[in-house]
Amino acid sequence: MIGAATTIDPGWWGLAASMLLMVIVLAVALGFGINMIKEGAVAAARATVQLVAVGLLLGWIFAHNHWWAICLMLAVMTVVAGFTAGQKVNKVLKRTGPLITLILAAVTALTLVYVTQLAVGVHQMTAQYFIPIGGIILGNAMTAAVLATTRYAEDLKEQRDKVEAALALGASPAQATRELLRKAFTAAITPTISAMLIVGIVKLPGIMTGTLLGGVKPLVAARYQLVVLFMLIFGDGMTSLLVLAAVRKRVFTSAWQLRV
Repeated sequence: MIGAATTIDPGWWGLAASMLLMVIVLAVALGFGINMIKEGAVAAARATVQLVAVGLLLGWIFAHNHWWAICLMLAVMTVVAGFTAGQKVNKVLKRTGPLITLILAAVTALTLVYVTQLAVGVHQMTAQYFIPIGGIILGNAMTAAVLATTRYAEDLKEQRDKVEAALALGASPAQATRELLRKAFTAAITPTISAMLIVGIVKLPGIMTGTLLGGVKPLVAARYQLVVLFMLIFGDGMTSLLVLAAVRKRVFTSAWQLRV
């Protein structure tokens, strides 16, 4: 269990003190002729409102621990993640949001059940574990989906002539775009792979830091972090592969002709 007895609450004054750091860097940037005060103010306001609202909502969900509230929260998070990914991908491939949302829902559900039941050992739906772990899976899988889809679509447009030449010679869409898919998949999971290479040496990731601040023994915190990293590799990888497989079907007709 992750204990919270030794956790220090920074309070509202602590929050204000930390916000001063952002004010300082924006003021220094202004001294260099870089005016990002408006962007910084909007970002700070949105982050504060969103996180305080979520904190209050999660406080109620954690206190009551209703299964339907947990499922509803995860469903809303999934829809928002899919919509956000769709907006980013729309620049290169239109109307992909619903597709990404469905894949995110399936991969997140599978990964979440596996990790909570087998890795962590939580055998009932508990808000304390399901919502934070689900959020981590969703956030990273969404980023992987955007990276994979964007890279695949952009490379496909740039190498259209090469792909069409391969199709003319009798190659299937899968064969003609195999290298593009490999590069897109690599781009999607490289951030997680890179994080695994430096974890514990260059930095302590968020989960390990959070559990240490919560009073957990360092070795237990390290095991939690490893569980999260392996969970992210699966979630990011499966999301990327499923999204790429679905996108490949969309960009080719049944006669193996490119739509883009």
